[in-house]
Amino acid sequence: MPKRHKNLFEKVVSIENLFRSAHKAMLGKRGKAPAARCFVDLERTVINLHQQLSDGTWRPGPYHYFMIYEPKEREVAAAVFRDRIVHHAIVKILEPIFDKQFISDSYACRVGKGNHACLHRTMEFTKRYKYCLKCDIQKYFPHIDHKILRSLIERHIKDDRLMSLIDLIIGSHADNVSQVWEKDDDLFSVTERPRGLPIGNLTSQFFANIYLHSLDYFVKHDLRVKGYIRYVDDFLLFGDDRALLKNQGRQVREYVKTLRLNLHPDKFRMMATNNGVDMVGFVQFPNGRIRVRDKNVRLFSRRLDRQAWLVRRGYMDIEDLRTRAKCWIAHSKNAQTRGLRRDIFKPLNLSGYQDNIVFLGIRGGSFNNNANNLASEERNYNNANDENYNIGFRVVSLQTEKTFNLHRSELQRNVCSFVAEPHREGT
Repeated sequence: MPKRHKNLFEKVVSIENLFRSAHKAMLGKRGKAPAARCFVDLERTVINLHQQLSDGTWRPGPYHYFMIYEPKEREVAAAVFRDRIVHHAIVKILEPIFDKQFISDSYACRVGKGNHACLHRTMEFTKRYKYCLKCDIQKYFPHIDHKILRSLIERHIKDDRLMSLIDLIIGSHADNVSQVWEKDDDLFSVTERPRGLPIGNLTSQFFANIYLHSLDYFVKHDLRVKGYIRYVDDFLLFGDDRALLKNQGRQVREYVKTLRLNLHPDKFRMMATNNGVDMVGFVQFPNGRIRVRDKNVRLFSRRLDRQAWLVRRGYMDIEDLRTRAKCWIAHSKNAQTRGLRRDIFKPLNLSGYQDNIVFLGIRGGSFNNNANNLASEERNYNNANDENYNIGFRVVSLQTEKTFNLHRSELQRNVCSFVAEPHREGT
């Protein structure tokens, strides 16, 4: 039985911890309305939270639900900002306790870990072993059982007031309720068990690691699999014996069912590492080659085209697009992607010349960015190559054309900097 920690509630609800948690919750969000309103009256917000938590009157507020569609369709639940402060306060106190229990090869939502550390560790195992078994939990967050999660937390926490606070957060959202028969021979011994954690809460990410920690322990200590990596609900088992690895996969499938979860049937597959190991958005090969997953490249290319269109229309600032692009470039540099980056950014159209002229033109003429064709006698005639640039509008003035040419040049210089900036190839 692991050591159980006491007297944690006072640490969680202390004013010092709530202030630190409030500042952490506001990182990168001070320009948004909820965080800005909290920051304006921060002292009063923290004092009120401290009083409500201390006397047991605090209750979670309603979630704001919305859908995201990339990389796949998910429902995200956004908690009110004052509740996020409570989430940070709980995780700040509990994380050091549980993180010492986690295995070193669990990489999601942990200090000093992350997807790039997971990438490098996966490469080590890809070079070392012949085979890999890829597994994925089917709809992980919506199927987390509240009762099981609470029992796993309670194994380490012996503080009734803190457990009551955690119960409020866990019970604030449920994706579904399932029926469980406690006794197989009694038809009427059925209980309803809520399931599901909201995608978007900091506590959900932390609780998700706790929920699958027992699986990590089972694979590493009971099955004695040395080559094992997990990132949230995606995990890999490595080995040189294909039959043994297949048998271990069957045992993992059965163990996952004891947590009232299921492995995704389409994402449970054996592969030779020579064919590439897909993990955290990259495909890795034993010879050290790394490439970005094809699906991720397609998604980014489509997103970049949409954002470039917004820049051309004036709905997005060029610096905003530049920041977004540089983030993806930094991520993709973990693979050998110099040619890929050049192919993505080189044809990017940010000129906005013709599109903006349509908005500022006057109906009834024609337009060509050649100054000679702005003369009235040259309009509506084909050039030497039998081309005609008539689009049903005419330019407001030559000054307007000069302004657009300057704007186009500035945008194109920004595009060139995306590809020409110094880079470091992946290993």
